[in-house]
Amino acid sequence: METCKLTKFLGASLEGIQPFPVSVEINIKRGIPRFLITGLPSPAIKESSDRIRIAIENSGFEYSLQNILVHLAPAGRKKEGTYLDLPIAAGILYLTEQLPSSEKLEQFLFLGEVGLDGTVKPLKGILPILFGLESKGFTAAVVPFENRKEASILEKIPIYAISHLKDLVSLAKGKIQPEPKGSIRIKSEVLPWKSEFHKSQLPAIRAIQIASAGFHHCLLSGPPGAGKTMLAKLAHGFLPKIREKEGIELLGIRSLQENLSDTEVERPFRSPHHTTSDISLVGGSSSLKMGEVSLAGNGILFLDELSEFHSRNLQALREPMEEGKITISRINGSITYPASFLFIGATNPCPCGYYQTLIKECNCSVSNVRNYQSSFSGPFLDRIEIFYHIGFSGLSDGEKVSINLKSIRDSIQSASDIQYRRLFRETGKLYNGRLRGEEVERMIPLSKECETYFWRAVGLQKFSIRKVAHFRKVARTIADLEGSEEVLLRNLEEALVFLNSGWFPENRAVT
Repeated sequence: METCKLTKFLGASLEGIQPFPVSVEINIKRGIPRFLITGLPSPAIKESSDRIRIAIENSGFEYSLQNILVHLAPAGRKKEGTYLDLPIAAGILYLTEQLPSSEKLEQFLFLGEVGLDGTVKPLKGILPILFGLESKGFTAAVVPFENRKEASILEKIPIYAISHLKDLVSLAKGKIQPEPKGSIRIKSEVLPWKSEFHKSQLPAIRAIQIASAGFHHCLLSGPPGAGKTMLAKLAHGFLPKIREKEGIELLGIRSLQENLSDTEVERPFRSPHHTTSDISLVGGSSSLKMGEVSLAGNGILFLDELSEFHSRNLQALREPMEEGKITISRINGSITYPASFLFIGATNPCPCGYYQTLIKECNCSVSNVRNYQSSFSGPFLDRIEIFYHIGFSGLSDGEKVSINLKSIRDSIQSASDIQYRRLFRETGKLYNGRLRGEEVERMIPLSKECETYFWRAVGLQKFSIRKVAHFRKVARTIADLEGSEEVLLRNLEEALVFLNSGWFPENRAVT
């Protein structure tokens, strides 16, 4: 054996949900036996030296009693987790000539935790790593056998699955075949074909239809028992079918939370209690964990009894509602998580719940009403695109009306398909509600007649610049629901109704 040997194997690590490649440089030379890992390894990685030594011996290989130095590059970036066990073990076996000579191994990405008996154990976060590193130059990826289903849904990278260190020999000899292409299984929300609703709820159903079709943030207000929570859950069933991009994001979030045994995904519906903290809502703490806004990605974040939430919590929602992501900065570092959720809020208009309703007289003083609504700051409300106040009660509302929920769901899916064809190639966005800045005017042109009406309404309503964009986006979604190629005057008129504040009398006109 030569006096000194050096090799490089490729691994990876995660910062939050963002992966980065790690070059695992292994040097073996004669000298005092030791096993040292450098390059800002976490305690779990430092402990891997003893774990890997025992695993190699228990797998029937010979452990080299020499001076082993493992360096993890880039040296200035902290590495977390146990993803690097497998590349370190493979590199040692390769340098000690216990694996067949194969240059291709040094071009593979290795991910896996090694057990004391040599088994390669499954890991959380395999999919986000592979998805984020698709274009980083490796020719294939080697993953634990139990992670093969989630890893194989990516088309560009051949995936090899192994369950034991002994399988590295077969891999080097080319006896292991790549995994067949996998697919994401979508769990669909089952809705009844028809259901009955009170007449006062019909405009609210229209509001959540528009919100679901274009992913527009929505706020419903009304008295107790008006059906606000039921309507929010109905919106979850209305959401369009999950597209591949969304499915990979959803599966990636799920992969970070658990070891996946299947690739089934569904749109999340997260409904944290009003006593929740701002950290659990948007993420943070010393470990920089993701919060509800990220777990609700590509689904619904429903805040019931919105007035009961602490004002600080609602202010924390402003950036993720606008940007679709959240950056958490602490003394330990900074991590950006996705947060592309659809916000739906439900609230009573006052402490007794009957302000501006026709059910019973409100007993709250003006100051009590103002205090109750004080958590809704102007900047927070300015990010809400659709408002509706249910001012009536079903008991005083006459007969119920039968609604074909399937036709509503079909119209939303059709509108989603229209948005995909119009937006995805040029902007990478899937829904009108996701458009930002100059994308809004570029992707949503108006006719001369509509442009005149649009700016006249903006001047009368004294809309903010953000609200002007909301006006255009909501009108475009309404047109998509109708299957119209252009935004029509009636689409702008309807959008204007839902842009008004949630508990002002103007909204009663739509009823």
